[in-house]
Order: sequence, then C-alpha cells, then structure tokens
Amino acid sequence: MALKSTIFKAELQLADLDRSHFGDYTLTIARHPSDFPDRQLQSVN
Repeated sequence: MALKSTIFKAELQLADLDRSHFGDYTLTIARHPSDFPDRQLQSVN
C-alpha cells in the first residue's frame, strides 16, 4: 500500500500599505512522504 501525503493548512494575511492591498488567503500544502520539511519550505519561497 502506498503512503499518503501529509496535508498542511495555513491562513495567510497580507497587507501592502503602499498599494492599499489587503488580503486573507487560505493555503493547502501537501507533502509527499519522500520529501523532507526543508524542501517543502524551499518550494514556498
């Protein structure tokens, strides 16, 4: 049986005062069992 991905959910609030842009975003990120947490953080940057 194959291993399942780990799902991470996060809420992101952005504010750009210079451009008057404010936003609330919900992110869903999946990590495959063969990936490392360090690699996951690199893909977000």
